[in-house]
Amino acid sequence: MAAMLVWAMAAAGQPAKVYETAVHANRVGMLSVKVAGERLSEPYIELDGGRQIEVAFDVLHPEPGERYAYSVVHCEADGRRSALSTIEYMDGFDGEEVEAVGPSFNTTVPYMHYRVRLPNERVRLKVSGNYAVVVYPEGRPEEALLTARFSVGEGAVEISAEATSNTDVALNRDVQQVNFSVDTKGLTVRFPQRELKVFVEQNGRPDTRVGGLLPTSIGGSRLGYEHDRRLIFEAGNEYRRFECLTYRYAGMNVERIVFHNPYYHVDLQPSGVRRMYVYDEDQDGRCFTSCSGCGDPEREADYGLVHFSLSSERLAGGALYLVGDAVQNRFDERSRMAYNEVSGCYEKALMMKQGYYNYAYVFVPEGEVRGRMAPTEGSFYETENEYTVSVYYRPASGRYDRLVGRLTIGGRKE
Repeated sequence: MAAMLVWAMAAAGQPAKVYETAVHANRVGMLSVKVAGERLSEPYIELDGGRQIEVAFDVLHPEPGERYAYSVVHCEADGRRSALSTIEYMDGFDGEEVEAVGPSFNTTVPYMHYRVRLPNERVRLKVSGNYAVVVYPEGRPEEALLTARFSVGEGAVEISAEATSNTDVALNRDVQQVNFSVDTKGLTVRFPQRELKVFVEQNGRPDTRVGGLLPTSIGGSRLGYEHDRRLIFEAGNEYRRFECLTYRYAGMNVERIVFHNPYYHVDLQPSGVRRMYVYDEDQDGRCFTSCSGCGDPEREADYGLVHFSLSSERLAGGALYLVGDAVQNRFDERSRMAYNEVSGCYEKALMMKQGYYNYAYVFVPEGEVRGRMAPTEGSFYETENEYTVSVYYRPASGRYDRLVGRLTIGGRKE
C-alpha cells in the first residue's frame, strides 16, 4: 500500500513526505480539486456537512484496459502524514478503484476522464484535518500519477480577518498585511501557544504559506494575531487570463490558433513585464474546463499546446515560473519558463484543455522557495488577493491536528 511506503521511508531515515496537490506523470492532463457541484471553489468541506470533495483528472492517450486506484492519506497541519492508522481516520478500504466517467468524444487528443468524490458510499472520513488522495495504476502504488490535497474542517472556532495596505512597513505601496483573531469559545484551549497551529496563505499558493504563528494578544477566549511581520505579503498584481473555448476562432487574449499535426497550437497574445496595476475581474489563479457548443465539457473539451511568451530581459539569480491552478501552483519543470535569446522572451508550451485560465509569471530566486511577482507582474497595494487562515488544534493528549477553523477573505467568485 502507498501508506506503507511512506512509513518505510520514515523508518529508513528519509524526510517525511509533504503532501501537496501535484501531477507526477506527463500523461495526466487537467487536474481539478474542488467541492463537487461547484465550478470554482476551495478544496475544503466540513466534517459530516453533506458536501463532497471532487478530484477529477484526464489521462491522455490512455492505454486499453488500464485501471487506477486511490489511497486516502490523513495529514498533519504541515502536510506530513499523521500518526493515525487508516481505520482511525476513515471507514473503507485503501486502494479503491477510481471511477471512470468515460472517454473523450470528438477530440483530436484522445483521453479518459476520471473522477473521485469523497466521502462516498465506500469511504467515509471520520476526523477533520488535511487529507491527500494519491492516484496510481492498480496494483502499483509506487507509481503515483497525481496527488490531490484537500481539507476537512469542524468549524469549532470563529475567525475574523482583514487584509490591509496599511502595514507595519509601508502605507499603500507594494505589500499587504493580514491581521486576524480567533475565538476559541467552542474549545478548551489552556495553552494556545502549544495547542494551536495557525497557517496563512495567499491565493492558494503553498510557497506563500506562513506557519508557526503565535498570538500577539490574549483576552479571554479571543486570540489576536496582529502586527506580525511574517503576515506581510507581496501584493502582486491581478492575474493574467485567457479563454480558449473552440479552435475555430481566437478567444480572449489569444492571438492565433493553428493546427500542426497532430496538435492544435494556441499562441497567447504577446505580453511583457507589467509596470503598473492592471485591474481585472480575475479569480486569483483558478481555472475550469469549458467549450463552445458542447454538452459535456469534461469529455468534449479538446487539448492543444498553449504557447506562453513573456518579453523580458533575462532575470539573473533565479528562474521564472508560471503560477496558477493549471500547474498546481508548483515550481517544477512543468511550470518553469525557458529563456529564448533570439526572441528575447521567456517561453513555455503546455498541453492544456479548452476552458478559462488565470495565470501569472513568478520569479524564484536561487536558494529560495517563495516566488516573487514584482520582477514580472509588479506589486501594487490595490491588488485584490485571497488570504486563507487555517487553525489546527491538538491538546496535550491529542494524536493528530484537528482543523477547527478556516476562513478565506478577499478574492472574487463567479
